[in-house]
Amino acid sequence: MEGREVIKKTHRIAAMVGYSVFGAIALYFVLVQLIKMKIPEFSGLYTVTDNQTLKNLRYLFYGLSAISVLLARILQSVLLRKKPGDRPEDLLNKLHRTSLIMVIMSEMPALFGLILFLLLGLERDFHILLIVSVIVLFIFFPRRKNWEEWLADQLQGTPPGQSA
Repeated sequence: MEGREVIKKTHRIAAMVGYSVFGAIALYFVLVQLIKMKIPEFSGLYTVTDNQTLKNLRYLFYGLSAISVLLARILQSVLLRKKPGDRPEDLLNKLHRTSLIMVIMSEMPALFGLILFLLLGLERDFHILLIVSVIVLFIFFPRRKNWEEWLADQLQGTPPGQSA
């Protein structure tokens, strides 16, 4: 199979995972809206009377969201490092694996927001973290043009006859 076809098929799988993650984020939004419609006074499954505990839990989940985004960015640069002897297939697999990890990690802030909503009924925090997830997903979403450019850059300097 020709190199561009392999890239196209591999990218399609990564893009489908990206769309699935976006679907999951949309499902979280629908779930929160359904809960708010059915139980307008929903204040979470866990009653917190202490404001400091509430603040600490919010800080925890916002911190976890920030860490997940930063970790995704760091992991991306680490996982995409080229090693001597990497073949074109190895580079494509590395790119595919990294894309999947980035897309899945993009969902983390929305998941933390959903947990905050379910535990404490914090709808505004859920929406903020949902928006963060959508933005991060947009940033990390696999784009085939970027894949082809990255692979071409990585293959420069490879001896003739060993291109994708």
